[in-house]
Amino acid sequence: MKKVVLTLAVTAMVLLTANAFAQSPSDALFEKYGSKDGFTTVHITKELFTLFTDIAEESDTEEAKEMQEMIKGLDQIRILMYEKNDEGKIDEKMLSEFRNQLSTVKLKDFTELMTVKETSESVKFMIQKQDKIIRELFLLIDGADQAGFISITGNIDMKSIANLSKAMNIKGMEKLKMMHDHESDKK
Repeated sequence: MKKVVLTLAVTAMVLLTANAFAQSPSDALFEKYGSKDGFTTVHITKELFTLFTDIAEESDTEEAKEMQEMIKGLDQIRILMYEKNDEGKIDEKMLSEFRNQLSTVKLKDFTELMTVKETSESVKFMIQKQDKIIRELFLLIDGADQAGFISITGNIDMKSIANLSKAMNIKGMEKLKMMHDHESDKK
């Protein structure tokens, strides 16, 4: 009996440890390309969300309460985009390499919600669920002269994500509005 209990305990620890170190598909790409020229990176941590929540608690405004509700379950937001520089130039070789890397991202645990194609741009919306909770929203963006992704992790409330993208006004986050607009068009 002790052997069975010990085996179960060791198995549980291994599974929990493996789950704790599970990486998002964005981690390797963020590490590889995040510091290279031509890439725009944004990394917002849970600590910043906590500060926003603390500030919102001190405020009586409806807007502050909405912001608090939107961000309470988020762990992080990562954005990595490669696009034209300030002079309007782009390194086609780097763009091609980055696109190839994006196409090989392993999304086996993700479910595609939708793909939005407009002119020369495509945005694929993917989610990873754990039970009924959305743990990660992952957007793959591919355009004529840009490519990248947005990764949002935490306990994600999809109703709040589009509002968050508007409120934060961060380059790249406007892609999330596409999902909200698409859903509104269905109604």
